[in-house]
Amino acid sequence: MKLRRWLVPSLGVAIWLAIFLGQSLSDWRQVLISADGDACLHRRIGEWMIEHRAVLRTEQFSHTRFGAPVIAKEWLSEIAYAAAERALGWNGAVLIAALLIATTLWLLHRWLLAEGCELLLATGLVLLAALASSHHWLARPHLVTPLFALLFAWQLRVFDRAHEPRPARLFLILVPAMWLWSNLHGAFFTGFVLIGVYAAGNLTRPGKAMPFAALGVACLLVSFLNPNGWRLHTHIVEFLREPVIAKFANEFRSPNFHSGAMRGFLLQLLVLGAVLGAARSRWRGVDVILVLVWGYFALQAVRNIPIFAIIVTPMLAEHWSRYFREARETGWLGAYRRVSGNLTGLDRAAGGGALVAVAIVAVIFAQARGAIATDVLPERFPVAAVQWLRAHPDSVRGEMFNDYAWGGYLMLALAERRVFVDGRNDFYGPALIEEFNKADDAAPGWDEVLRKYDVGWTILPVAHRLNALLALEAGWKRVYADDVVAIYSR
Repeated sequence: MKLRRWLVPSLGVAIWLAIFLGQSLSDWRQVLISADGDACLHRRIGEWMIEHRAVLRTEQFSHTRFGAPVIAKEWLSEIAYAAAERALGWNGAVLIAALLIATTLWLLHRWLLAEGCELLLATGLVLLAALASSHHWLARPHLVTPLFALLFAWQLRVFDRAHEPRPARLFLILVPAMWLWSNLHGAFFTGFVLIGVYAAGNLTRPGKAMPFAALGVACLLVSFLNPNGWRLHTHIVEFLREPVIAKFANEFRSPNFHSGAMRGFLLQLLVLGAVLGAARSRWRGVDVILVLVWGYFALQAVRNIPIFAIIVTPMLAEHWSRYFREARETGWLGAYRRVSGNLTGLDRAAGGGALVAVAIVAVIFAQARGAIATDVLPERFPVAAVQWLRAHPDSVRGEMFNDYAWGGYLMLALAERRVFVDGRNDFYGPALIEEFNKADDAAPGWDEVLRKYDVGWTILPVAHRLNALLALEAGWKRVYADDVVAIYSR
């Protein structure tokens, strides 16, 4: 029985294995690092910090803001990713991303089972949450945020519903977690939103509201223990107040329900609506506030959808479970109960811990031996153009004007030159981003922007509107072109 428990996976472990192996071995691993240039950006910054044994404090990678103060929001994640990438190449980033995604979903499954949800229902709801979140599965520091958000949401919910709550346990788990979160990713503010909702939802229960408020204060204090102190918090607030970020950052735009990537989120909203219609059990005030707050955030920016999926899934499980228990027996419901009961009995005898260890070791071994090849996609980035520039360094002079989406890649692949802009729009600020927009849109005054920043060459997608203008300018000439990119020199 012990051997069987180690080798036969439970459904929760099966979910972990499917997600981890699917991300690590399928073509999705290319998407993890090639969806945009930010994976390259974070790798370059992490490598710089490892090489210099210091947290990045002044800009090193752009000529437009070289030497300006930098707030390193994800310094610890960037170092971790860069260290893994030094050991395994891009497979290192894929490994970290796959581990974070799989572990988050496994913990969500454990959470539902811990609250008494039936195994079959819990598994279906976790897979639905995975479908809703998958559009944001990218090998970047932000993947730590769903994991920490789940930890906070789970522990806050347990404390809120406990008949004999233990504040000490809440503080011992969440205060250190907040310190770590605030050094891994800038979205640690999510934790404060969750704490605030629980405090507000318990205003009539001082015995619960006061511990939540005290927890918020303690978490705020430890979040100052980062390389930037309180400046990190003011930087994030200022960034979120700037509407200019939405032009380039797709993750800050509202969801487009005509997109296939939003089908999971739409389906989860439909299931939530079905709960409201069919499972007429009373909703707790805190749960109502959570759904309204995170539903609003998710409709405002697609990057918030994974958090919404995590927050709403235990509520769906609770109300659907009550509905299935109280509904009168029918043919399909009886069949469901029999299948779920049989699976639950089998699942209790399963474990699969050994398979998890074997899967991790096997993937790392295959990655280290080169059996799994992972690299940025040359049809999405100017890979051939960079090789040409290195072979012909004298073909361009002056500073670079680059495509926004390629900034991170050029920071990494063409490190000897500095970019005009990259994915860190919070760092560049609205004034410079507006100047970039003017040149990028080929709007009146575009040449003034290029002259202001001593731009001597451009590297843009071959069909870019600015290329059409430069082709007509007597002072510019095209020095390189392929199916992806065109380079013009002044």
